[in-house]
Order: sequence, then C-alpha cells, then structure tokens
Amino acid sequence: MRLNHIRQLLIFFFLFGSFLCYGQEIRINVSDRPLNKALADIRDIYQVHISFDDQSLSKYNITLNDTFKTPADAIKRLLSGLPFGYEKTDDVFVIYNLKPEKKKTEYYLSGQIIDAVTYEPLPYSHITINGRTLATDMQGSFMHSSKSDSLFSIQATHLGYYILDTVLSAATGLHIKLMPASVGLKEIVITDHPVEMSTQIGNKPGLMKMNQKIAFFLPGFGDNSIFNLLRLMPGITAAGEQTNDLIIWGSYAGQSQVLFDGFTIYGLKNFNDNISSFNPIMAKDIEVHKGGYGVEFGQRVGGVVNVTGKNGNTQKPSFTFMINNMTLNMEIEIPLFKKSSLVIAFRHTYYNLYNPSDMNGLIQRNNDADTSNDIDVNIVPDYRFRDINVKYSYNISDNDLFYISLYGGDDKFSYNIDQPVDKWIILKNTLEVNTQTGGSAYYGKTWKNGNTSNFRVSFSQLSSNYDDDFKLKHRKVNYIYQIADKKTKNQIAETSIRNDNRFALGKYHILETNEGFVYNHVELREDTFNVRSVNIESFAQRFFVSVQDYMALGKRVIFKPGIRFTYAFNLKKLYADPRLSLSVNMGRYWKFNAAWGIYHQYITKSSVVDEMGNYRYIWAISNNDDVPVLTASHFVLGLSLHQRGWTFSLEPYYKRVYGITRYFFSQKYQWQGILSGDSRMYGVDVFLQKDFKGHSAWVSYSLGKTEERFPALPDDSYHRAPQDQRQELKAALMLNFDPFYFSTNYVYGSGFPFAPYPYDRDANLTYNRWDVSFIYKFLNRKVVGEVGLSVLNVLNTENIKYTNFERIPASQTNSINIYAEAIPFTPTLYLKFSL
Repeated sequence: MRLNHIRQLLIFFFLFGSFLCYGQEIRINVSDRPLNKALADIRDIYQVHISFDDQSLSKYNITLNDTFKTPADAIKRLLSGLPFGYEKTDDVFVIYNLKPEKKKTEYYLSGQIIDAVTYEPLPYSHITINGRTLATDMQGSFMHSSKSDSLFSIQATHLGYYILDTVLSAATGLHIKLMPASVGLKEIVITDHPVEMSTQIGNKPGLMKMNQKIAFFLPGFGDNSIFNLLRLMPGITAAGEQTNDLIIWGSYAGQSQVLFDGFTIYGLKNFNDNISSFNPIMAKDIEVHKGGYGVEFGQRVGGVVNVTGKNGNTQKPSFTFMINNMTLNMEIEIPLFKKSSLVIAFRHTYYNLYNPSDMNGLIQRNNDADTSNDIDVNIVPDYRFRDINVKYSYNISDNDLFYISLYGGDDKFSYNIDQPVDKWIILKNTLEVNTQTGGSAYYGKTWKNGNTSNFRVSFSQLSSNYDDDFKLKHRKVNYIYQIADKKTKNQIAETSIRNDNRFALGKYHILETNEGFVYNHVELREDTFNVRSVNIESFAQRFFVSVQDYMALGKRVIFKPGIRFTYAFNLKKLYADPRLSLSVNMGRYWKFNAAWGIYHQYITKSSVVDEMGNYRYIWAISNNDDVPVLTASHFVLGLSLHQRGWTFSLEPYYKRVYGITRYFFSQKYQWQGILSGDSRMYGVDVFLQKDFKGHSAWVSYSLGKTEERFPALPDDSYHRAPQDQRQELKAALMLNFDPFYFSTNYVYGSGFPFAPYPYDRDANLTYNRWDVSFIYKFLNRKVVGEVGLSVLNVLNTENIKYTNFERIPASQTNSINIYAEAIPFTPTLYLKFSL
C-alpha cells in the first residue's frame, strides 16, 4: 500500500513538472545562430523533448527575438519559411524534412503551317494533335500544351495540299510545311500521300471551306472562278446569277458580307456573273459561314464569306497573265529583302462588252391574267469594269506578320430604250456608276508560349451614282411626257480597328477574345426634276468586345460558348449577342454539329419599291426609329460523313430576322412610307461528293422557304420574299487526265416570285443552265500555262437575272417588263500563263 502511494506521488511530481515546463513562456533571442543550436537551447533550457537531424538543420541560420506562449508556437515560428515540418508524438516534437513538391512539367507545341513552295502562311488549316483537332488562325498559327506528353503525333491538312502525318517533340516556333498538290503546279508529285482536294463541309456548324485552286477548272471566264465554285455549293443561290449580293440561306440584299483581308467588299455591278467582286488570282483561302457562326463576326445577320488574300512569294519573283473574252488580268509578285513581298494585280475590260446594236427587241404579250397587257423587252446593257489590288507583306520574324492590303475598283452600267408601244415611243436612259475602295493594315504576333495577338485597321467605301431619265413621246403629236428625271447618290463608308487574341488555358481550353471600334458614314442625295428631294447624311459609332471559349471535352466533343457585346453610341444602347456551338465526332467518320446565336446589324440595305413594284436598294444607318437595328436568331444542325473519298452533309436551318424595312409608294393602295417587318427563313441543304483518282463529282440540293410580313399592310400575313426560291439543284463533275481537264456543271432553280406582295404574281421565273469546259495545261522549264474553252448555257435556255428586272408604265393600259437577260449560249476562251 505504501509502495502505491510513493508511485502516485512520483507521477504527480512528473506531471507537475511538465505543467510548469509547458505552462511557462518560451523566450528566444538569437542572432544568426544555426537552427540546430537554437532548438537545442530550447530543449535544454525549457526541458522540451525535440528530435531532429542535426546536420540538416545546421545549414540554416536564425535571427529571432520574441516570446511564445507554448513550445509548439516557438518551433513553428523557427521553422517558418524553411523546408521543414514537425509533428508531436507523445511528448516529443519530431522535426523532419519536407519532401520537395514535384514540379509539374508542361510541354508546348506551337508554330505555323505554311506552303512548302512559296512559304505563304496557310490560314484556317486543320491540325490534329494526339487526337485533338484544332483550327489555325489567319496566320496559320496553332498552339497546344500537355502535362503528360512530350511527343506529339500530328496530322496537318489544308485544301489543295498533301496531308502531312508526322511525330514532333515539344517545341515552339515550328514551321510545318505542306506541299501543294500537282493540280495547277509544275514538278510536284508525291506518291502515297492523300490530298485535301476540293471542299470541306461539316467540320463546323454552317461552315464550308473552298479550294480556290480547283475553281479555275470550272466552266466560266476565269475572272469569276471563285463565284462559279460558290454558286455550286448548297445554301448559296445560283439562280438569278448573283455576285454582288450573295443570297445565303435566303438572306436579303446587304445582310451577307464579303470580307477580303478584313475589309468589306460591298460589290460592284458585275453584270451577269462574268466578273467576281474580287480578283480570284489574289485569293488564298475562302471560308463561307452560312449561319450559326461565332462571336468573331458581328456586322451582319446573314452569311459571311471570308477571303484571305495571298501575301506573295518571298523566294522568287513571279508573273501571271490571263486573258478571256472580256477582261485582261495580270498579277506580279516581287520578293523584297528576303522577308517581304509586293503583290500587284490588275483587271480591266478591254472593249465594250455588249454592243447596243445587238439588243434583242423581241416584244411579247404576257399571258398572266393580271398583266395581260404587259410587254416584255430584253435589253443588253453597256458595261465597263476595272480594279486593282496592291499588297505588301513583311515577315518580321518566324511567326510574326505585317501587311498592308489595298483595293480600288469601279464600273459603269447603262442601257437605253427607244421602243414604240401603241401610240407612244418609250425613251429611257439609265446609268449606274459604282466605285469601291478599301484597305487594311495588319500585324500578327505569336508569343513565345504560342498565344497569338492580331491587330487590324481597315477601311471600305462604296459610292453609287444612279441616273434615270424616262420619257414617253407621242408618235403623232409633238408631245413629250417626262415621267422620271432622277439622280441619286448613295455612299457608305466603314472604318474599323480591332484586336483578336487566342490564349491557351491548358490542354482543353483556348480562350478567344475580340475587341474593337467601328465607324460608319452613310450619305443619300436625290434630285428629282432638278430639285433636291432627299438630302440625308448620318453617322454611327460602336464599340464591341467578345469572348469565346474553345472547350475540348475529351477527344470527341468541342463546345464553344461565347458572347459579344456591342455599344452603339448613336443609339445609346448596349446589345448582347450570345452564341453557342457544339461538334461531336460520332465514331471515325460521322460528325454532328449544332449552333445557335443572336445577331445584330447596325447598317441596312433598305429596299425602295415604286408604283410598278420595281426594287431599288439604298444603304442606311439604323436609328431605331424608321430604320430599326436588324435582329436575327440562327439555329443550325448538321450531320456529316467523311469516308474513303466520300463526303455527305445534311444541314437543316431556321432563321428569324426582325427589323427589315421597305419604302412603298402606291397610288393604287393610296399609301406610302417606310414599313418595318420581319422575315423567316428555313430549309435544309444536302451535299454529296466523291473524290476518286484525282477526279471529283458532287451534287447539292437546297430546299427552303423565305417569307416576310409587314403588319402595316392590308394583309399582314406572311408572303413570299423577293429572293424566295423553293428548290435548287446543282451538280458538277471534274475529270483530271493531266494535262487535260474536263468539267461540267448544271443548275436548276424553281424560280423567284414574279413580283412581291402587294404586287403578287403567281408565275415563277425558273432557271436552267448547263455549262461545260475543256482545259489543256502546258509547261516547260520556265512557263506554266493553260488554255481553256468553256461553253456557258449550252442549251441556250432563256434565264432572267434576279436584280435586273424592271417594270415601267407604257400607257394607261400597258406596262413594259424590262429584262437584262442572263447569260445566253456563250462560248468563252481564255489563256493563262505564269512565269
């Protein structure tokens, strides 16, 4: 019993001593003393049990003057900022070395895809890196990062180039060179390598990519080769032979945009589709966004055709000359100082294209019940055209690019009528002169980590002058009735500055941002009978910023959410355009796409309709009063197949556009004014293509409907829009028996309405055209050339141009329908050679 009391007393004194020890304050006052000795002092003075590696701690000196309530606080403070930690086991503080954190290594692969011959950057190419597909930017730049792989399996593709499969180690500033296919070039033949030859459809919602090199092998004049290819694609209307205002998925005039090197091509008259709005020799890459596109585009509610011009050959000078039935076309590329190049291209009609003495004076009675007294007259206009491109490019470093691209063009379109009708002689002189100028300055920077920044300043202007002198002269009495004497000038100008950035936020994210400022100036002046009847000048400024995240959800799903904000200073209003797109690889060959978005347009091409139902179009700035801001929604779906040379695409779409405007004048209905309405476009595109042994064949079919309504009209229900066409079928075949090439294409359109509501006509102006071409290529050591023969409209089908239809009164009971006839049976011959 006594032994137990002694034992308890010893335990008490031990615990009490520990309490005294741990309960007292710990005072540390050391200066440049090794850590091991500072801890030993605490151990010895305050009877604290500490275990540590004396050698490891001796490497660190401590300077400290402070008091701590507990030993734990003191030890924690001494170890602060050092690679040591501690833990308490029973009554012992155990100090240990912290394991250094393993630094995560991130591997980068970035660079540029270029032409192996000219060293031209290849914009918007596709590169697949370890199973993940990316699209390059305008400079052909790409970026990819990985925390696990230092070797990358890549596949690089661009239309018209051999596909490159290779393995690369992590690196930045790479140049991936793609070899052009032998089509259109000399001494380039690579066996056992497939070629991306003609068209890419179905990779993204609503997007088509064109191979401009094969466009020259289609029937035509050569100067319109790009639009010959575009018109054969689904969703782009070919009937009516439009070039200056493309009808994409039922869009109205002015709602779709053509961009060349970042500035707007408004389009000249370009009578028929013989001459395209831009020089095809200058085109390097063509993208067609039919709808559902991302936040990088924000100026239109229709489609966008984005054309990137060539930068020029920096290796050696070259010269291209082309002549056809209508125009001369020349281009020269001059290398300067090894890293820069100057490109100049010029086109000009070298004689009056149409002889007025050849005018078809056929007059026929219209059989329509509503227009039984109408008379149809086909006229052949007089036309002159010319334009010039100048572009200087400088490769500042391996992946940095600067260029200045300038454009100027004008044309003159006129026709005269001297036609007896009943008691009267119709005297009509119409003249239209258009002048287009534009340009851009661009600087693109690729940073060391592969991120990119682009800066661009652009300017574009279209000036249109329209004169109309219309008289009725009595055949027996010396009397002249002046119906119209009108002179109109409409000018639109746009200046913009913008910055685009791409940031890699890891393996599965690329953040894209855009910001900029846009300034528009519109002028409309009209004199009627030498009296200034209209004098309008308006301005608009707006600032925009957008952000979009490219999210790779695994290797099969790409999701792109984005939003664009625009503040219109003239309207004092902020607009938000949210947009979403989704692409899913369903196995090796099938792909599903979907896109939705809101779009706004702040300038509009309003239609003016006179008493006879004739259309004219004028540019105006939206003011949300009589000309509202156009607001649209796009919903696009897509299903595509790419397998063994087969390409299949199915694309349904649905679009709504609010705020369309039209100026009406009608004595019959006793009203006039600017009316605002809405329209809806819906339909489906089907495309089937087969590439085989260097040949290519495709069929496209478009089924769609475009309707409009104006609530202020007596009948506010939906009616057919002027550009509505229910069906269009197109087929093309290209055969390559190098050096001989044969191609043929056919277009059928079910027709546009004869006239829109309230001037409804039941009849449609159907369209049929079959073209063929034969090309022979020749080359020697210095010259590459080709000579081509095309026959347009082989069956000589009578077609009418969509925009060149006019009705004029001939008397109280008669009216005349004036048609500018579309291309008749026309053999064409062209010669092209390059040095």
